[in-house]
Amino acid sequence: MGVIASGGCAAAMLAVACAAQAQPSAPPESIQIKASGAAAYRLAPREFEQFARAYLLDNGIVIHLYQRRQRFYTQLYNEAPVELYAQAPGKFSTANGARLEFTDDGDTIAITRLDRMPYSGLTPIVPDRVYMASR
Repeated sequence: MGVIASGGCAAAMLAVACAAQAQPSAPPESIQIKASGAAAYRLAPREFEQFARAYLLDNGIVIHLYQRRQRFYTQLYNEAPVELYAQAPGKFSTANGARLEFTDDGDTIAITRLDRMPYSGLTPIVPDRVYMASR
């Protein structure tokens, strides 16, 4: 009987060991996040000067663009300024996804996702509309 009991113990221990090996391993302690392959565009010195001014959008909202040192900003009326990031010549975006695109050497601006910029004015902003201005 001792042989059967010890065989039973061995079988039980083997089952426990096999069950432990069958358990999925713990997830890694860290995760890796890959950034998109698109590199930011670097403006040439004085390149932003052709865009830095106030524009009257086709819905009556005034948007200002200006530079402070090596950073670029936009602002609606007296709202909080929003930093712009150059994507390509004449193309900028904000961290929240608003996009500004200039044509005609900066004379025309098209803005998409204007609703993602701080604004508390009375003029409604439609999320999927493209807003335009020309000087």
